[in-house]
Amino acid sequence: MELTLGPVLFEWKREEILRFYEEAADMDLDMVYVGEVVCTKKLGLNSSDLERIITTLEKGGKKVALSSLAIVSNEEELDFTRRLLSFPNPIEANDVSVFNMADPAKREVFAGPHITSYNLPTVEFLESIGVKRVTFPVELSKESIAVNLQATGISGEVFAHGKVPLAFSWRCYTSRAYGLTKTECRHHCAKYPDGMELRTADNARLFTVNGTSVLSAASYTLVEFVEEMKDIGVKALRVSPQHKDTSKVVDVFRKRITGAMEAGEGLSELKALGGELCNGWYLGGAGKDYLARIGA
Repeated sequence: MELTLGPVLFEWKREEILRFYEEAADMDLDMVYVGEVVCTKKLGLNSSDLERIITTLEKGGKKVALSSLAIVSNEEELDFTRRLLSFPNPIEANDVSVFNMADPAKREVFAGPHITSYNLPTVEFLESIGVKRVTFPVELSKESIAVNLQATGISGEVFAHGKVPLAFSWRCYTSRAYGLTKTECRHHCAKYPDGMELRTADNARLFTVNGTSVLSAASYTLVEFVEEMKDIGVKALRVSPQHKDTSKVVDVFRKRITGAMEAGEGLSELKALGGELCNGWYLGGAGKDYLARIGA
């Protein structure tokens, strides 16, 4: 089973991004996704920076894939996608328009978690056009993942740890919180390297706001279910980067994959990093809940 590192979803300073990927080159990972999923306005990296990051990761023995935007809606975003496609690396399509620009018959193209690969006909269609790998949408239960994998030859990846991307919009939630529109962007996202907390009137944590996206308040984790996911045919687990302790999370999941750490110990290690955890969708419940492992 592979361990992958998803694209950075938040706005970090350029120096932080470059340093993060230098550290990622030394992490025990099989593949790293680099690119921009949320908003081109927050990407402080130019093509030379991306080339530098790719080279650093490849020297560290990592396969590098490039993640596209979840919404491609204007010429600026099209231009960004075309620049991304100019690199020879595999492309993770998060908007279906990318399949028209990157022919899966001519290059390695993956379906990212924001392609709505919820059911078997969709996965079969993706497989028919040459897509070899699918990262399933975060809402899918283990039963749905198993059906899709066992009925097809697709290589399946699962979002296994991190704040869950729930929705994307053309408008910017963070700018709106500051009385601005997306076109008036002043990079307020940079003040919230793990996203801006959104709470209810009763002060309960509800969501995480991140530019044009909304994520879960708690970190989704499937650390207890690694053996089960192996059994149903999952080929890769994805850790989504966070501003602190990403290397520790990667280490826990690598040990779980190799069998060097038991489920309970892995959960304890992640709880020790702080913050709330959830896992409900995988077990067929509400995504915001943490449900006890059956048989634990």
